[in-house]
Amino acid sequence: MLGLTKKIKFEVVLISYLVLISVVRLVIFFASEPIICPDTQSYIDLANMISKLDLSGFDGLRTPGYPFIMLLSGLNLKIVVLIQMIMGVIISYFIAATVYKFTNNRVLSLVSSCFYSLFIPFLFFEMAILSETTAAFFILLSFVLFVSMDNGKGQVLLKMLSIIIISCIAALTRPIYFALPLLYTAYFIFFLAKRKYKFFKILLFSFVSLIPLFISIIGWSFVNLKYNNTFSIATGRGFAFMEMAGGYIELAPDDYPYNVIKEVYIRERDKNIRNGIPHIDTIWGITDELQEKTGLSYDELSQKVKDMCIKVMLKKPEIYIKAVIRSEINFWKTFGILIMTEANVPTPIKLVNIIQRGILILLQIPFIIAPIIFFINWKRKNKFSNYKILLVFSFAYILILGVSILIALVEGGEGRFAMPTFPLLIITTFAYYNSVLQEKRMHPNLLNAKPGDTMHMR
Repeated sequence: MLGLTKKIKFEVVLISYLVLISVVRLVIFFASEPIICPDTQSYIDLANMISKLDLSGFDGLRTPGYPFIMLLSGLNLKIVVLIQMIMGVIISYFIAATVYKFTNNRVLSLVSSCFYSLFIPFLFFEMAILSETTAAFFILLSFVLFVSMDNGKGQVLLKMLSIIIISCIAALTRPIYFALPLLYTAYFIFFLAKRKYKFFKILLFSFVSLIPLFISIIGWSFVNLKYNNTFSIATGRGFAFMEMAGGYIELAPDDYPYNVIKEVYIRERDKNIRNGIPHIDTIWGITDELQEKTGLSYDELSQKVKDMCIKVMLKKPEIYIKAVIRSEINFWKTFGILIMTEANVPTPIKLVNIIQRGILILLQIPFIIAPIIFFINWKRKNKFSNYKILLVFSFAYILILGVSILIALVEGGEGRFAMPTFPLLIITTFAYYNSVLQEKRMHPNLLNAKPGDTMHMR
């Protein structure tokens, strides 16, 4: 009865909190306009093509997840922002409710959610016509269903299918997250085995649950095969290699078409550097000019750019190593916007943003070192009592760390690539460390225990 009363009180507080953050977003919504970014137009173009059922001019760079959100808005960018703000409120709810589920602590749940709901970096992406908020929403929705998977009996296959379908929507929004349904499947196998399902049934359920993944990859790859003559989920990935090697592209061969690509790229790169703009985005602004001058298609040009960059990095392997390290650092530096040089932004907002970004960076430290904390605790008492928290935390850890490494290996990653998985980081960090602290309160001698004291403590 006491637990029920506490839960009802939390729900009342949670509703009040959701109203507050909704009002904050409505004020921002009516006081501002959608933020247009360099990537915005490519999403708008694909949404227009889908609305006309004519993809004849499609270059294959984008996948359909985010353009479908645009179609839901009637291609009205103001409505896109409203949809993203609604997603932001739901994400905030998921964070609070999930942390409460694991901690039974109202304050901790609301504080953890505030790291998302009231922080400028996240509000920025809700206002920007970019895919980050949509990806974050579907990733978190699939994760919430995964966390609740063992609630009740029956319908296991339906739950598995629902999780995979939603994670495929996230992947069709940001293709890097095609790793997500594969990771879920690995955990499904573990889950079913722990429930003592027969081997054949585990294989059958795992295969059936992956059907949406096969349909997503093969289906959109056929679209690219038809319109871009390449069977792949997205074209233009070769351009990302220029973000790694573009600073040394002078080392590329001088034969055609490398010489044309070099000439145009070096011209624009040096102009950007003189204007204080990092060279890593240069390639994306000159693809039309390069296609015209080389006569190559978008995907053919992408492949040539990739080839020349690989040749450069083979000449100087340290270029690739430095690029991977830089990308990994950028991922964990998180997504910075409204820097002090940003125009038309009041200084107090810039300062608040800098402070909030610093908090988000600091929040990543306990997340990153969590395996060390687990290892220390496990060595002292040979177990971790909260199996479910360990399971979901390991899932989030593998996903986030894996994505950061994968991005670093194949392209010059930016801090904003960390944004879609940050709600998972918030949830699992608060849940995991609350569990660790609870164990220490239950076993106060644990703080001073030594490995040799294990048997005594048990």
